[in-house]
Amino acid sequence: MQAMSRLGVVLLCCAGAPRRVLTGEHGDYTRTQQDIARVIEQAMQKNGVTGLSITLVDDQQVVWAQGFGYADELNSISATPETVYRVGSVSDLFTATAAMQLAEQGKIDIDRPLQTYLPEFSVKTRFTDSMPITLRHLMSHHAGLPPNFLKGMWSTTPTPFTTVVDLLQNTYTISPPHVVWSFSNLDVTLVGHVIERSVARHLPRTWRR
Repeated sequence: MQAMSRLGVVLLCCAGAPRRVLTGEHGDYTRTQQDIARVIEQAMQKNGVTGLSITLVDDQQVVWAQGFGYADELNSISATPETVYRVGSVSDLFTATAAMQLAEQGKIDIDRPLQTYLPEFSVKTRFTDSMPITLRHLMSHHAGLPPNFLKGMWSTTPTPFTTVVDLLQNTYTISPPHVVWSFSNLDVTLVGHVIERSVARHLPRTWRR
């Protein structure tokens, strides 16, 4: 079983807050390392985490990097600072950043209906008087869409993520927009589709396919 956990999840899962770190000489991270390592080891044991890696950076300088547990437990391969993990939802941050950059440039408006940028977007709802889904709803996970769209997800030959919008037409929302927070990979996928289309639309004509 390969390690797939993230430090943030581990630290949030710990039973209690770590004891207060005593201040020492500037640049001495010994006590910090000890306290963080203790929290990580306790949380890993409690939550059955196979392995993780951590890097502590101060003023763009790496002051501590360490792996905990296993990168591959079956083959007894220990996790190291160089262990490669799934990017997972770290990509959400870059997706939202790209969307906001386009918004700053006036190329998209995060408060306009999603159909403004994806006219083919359509989803069913059982809720009357629901407001339109916007990019703001998607980026804040308040769109009311299902957390995941599993059709074709587990495939050795996946289709482009931009095909998801067409596959949603028979899907129902789980809540009205702007009402319930529910983490949704589907939300981020749609934001990515808007970015892809917006960037393509603003490319020089000679660059377009």
